[in-house]
Amino acid sequence: MREPLRLSLTTPPARLPVEPNELRAQLRLDDDQVLEDALLAANLRSAVQACESFTGRVLMTQTWTLFRDAWPGHVLDLPRPPLRAVVHVKTYNESDTESLWPADNYFADTASLPGRLIARTGQAFPAPGRAANGIEVRFTAGHGDSPVDVPEQLRQGILQLAAHLFENRGDRDAGNAVAASGTAALWRPFVVARL
Repeated sequence: MREPLRLSLTTPPARLPVEPNELRAQLRLDDDQVLEDALLAANLRSAVQACESFTGRVLMTQTWTLFRDAWPGHVLDLPRPPLRAVVHVKTYNESDTESLWPADNYFADTASLPGRLIARTGQAFPAPGRAANGIEVRFTAGHGDSPVDVPEQLRQGILQLAAHLFENRGDRDAGNAVAASGTAALWRPFVVARL
């Protein structure tokens, strides 16, 4: 039986991959139309969430913590690509005492989508002593810290979707908005297989 995904956002991204002023320019709004700022920000957040859901990726650098009961073998696929780095690997015993597994014992494969945690030759993943959530893997993911680190097609799709949501305020179905705005064609090449 496949273990359910238990994942927690530890540190959210510091900023969005598209700035509100970029959306203002896309919509050709004057700077004095500040009454729309809250709606613009909400539409941007919705468009980013839609992009991440559609593609299976996270866009800006963020930290996640994955909890598992057992190891799947010598390779652990890490969700929320692209993987940037593994922060730590810990196991817990029955008394909830943590043990840090040294980074020299594993390899973080950041080139694969999704990224992978691999036990090095001659090493085996440490067995957890606790039956539930005895394994903790903390990792960073995302294309980078700056909006320019995010592929331009993804950013353009976010702008298109946010502009569509702004211009069609009564239609709040994000699935229909992705199709109607044409963003699916921009995002489709970046879709990552789901774990």
